[in-house]
Amino acid sequence: MNMNDLSDSTSATIQPSARQLAGDRLLVSVVQAAAMLSLSRSSIYQLIWTEQLTPIHIGRSVRLSTGQLEQFVADRLTESRSSR
Repeated sequence: MNMNDLSDSTSATIQPSARQLAGDRLLVSVVQAAAMLSLSRSSIYQLIWTEQLTPIHIGRSVRLSTGQLEQFVADRLTESRSSR
């Protein structure tokens, strides 16, 4: 096995999904979502305001689905690759 094989096989296991970062939670707070995406809290609210993310309101709490966060990143990655 050469070094390229090793790096390819380990990179998939090193990079956890959004749900793994959230401790297998289905929903996370805006602050947690911001940390998961390496964005500011204000940036998350801006994404909500521009309807790029859809919040789930439970009482006065605002939560975001980890699945939606994963899809958001996947969509941006696809856009980035197609614009090259």
